[in-house]
Amino acid sequence: MTDAALCNIGPGETRKRRLMGFVSLAAGVGLAFVLIATEAPRPLRLIIFFPFWIAGLGMLQSRARVCIALAARGLRNMDGGSETIENNGEADGLRVKAKEVNRRALITAAIIASVVLVFPAKFG
Repeated sequence: MTDAALCNIGPGETRKRRLMGFVSLAAGVGLAFVLIATEAPRPLRLIIFFPFWIAGLGMLQSRARVCIALAARGLRNMDGGSETIENNGEADGLRVKAKEVNRRALITAAIIASVVLVFPAKFG
């Protein structure tokens, strides 16, 4: 089975993850704006990592059509509820794909958090 054919979520589940990604992205941007505008200390700004990680997870899972939590348990949800993946090769392929999705989301969140840390702690 090709990497593109490996998926464990259906269209409805894909939409849920995309929505989660956009909502988390908006929350992260808003939080980053507030932290910078209020001249919050740099270490406190690191909390923006989490909403951006969740945003990355949502968007990347939606794009790859793979849920990392389901893949870790060897399950799929094609919009009819969770079911076990019987093919071990397919389950292993989904786990590999899910790890890549999580790795990309972590890197994206780390880069965004680093950029927010660059802004000065005090303006003027």
